[in-house]
Amino acid sequence: MREIRIYELDRRDVPTGWFIDRPQTLKVTHGQLWVTVEGEADDLWLHAGESIELQPYSTIWVSASEEGGRFSMASVSAPRKAWLDRAIAWLARRPQSGTRVMAS
Repeated sequence: MREIRIYELDRRDVPTGWFIDRPQTLKVTHGQLWVTVEGEADDLWLHAGESIELQPYSTIWVSASEEGGRFSMASVSAPRKAWLDRAIAWLARRPQSGTRVMAS
């Protein structure tokens, strides 16, 4: 499954920060965006139709050169491993240890 979100920046030259939690693609759909990836030496100017691949656990700053700059953020949902699903199900069925009810 692929998740796509579309954003519109309502003020020009005001940077907005994002923490990237999984691999994503930022694609400019309207206008021109200024993108800074923390820890990288160069900033990027992206025009409509251009995109950048973003790595997880990074922070980016985005701003538009004009009001109404739009972009999409797309990510692919990673399928869970079958062993992880089994482990979660097993843990959900386990009785809670360390919890005792004392009758008085």
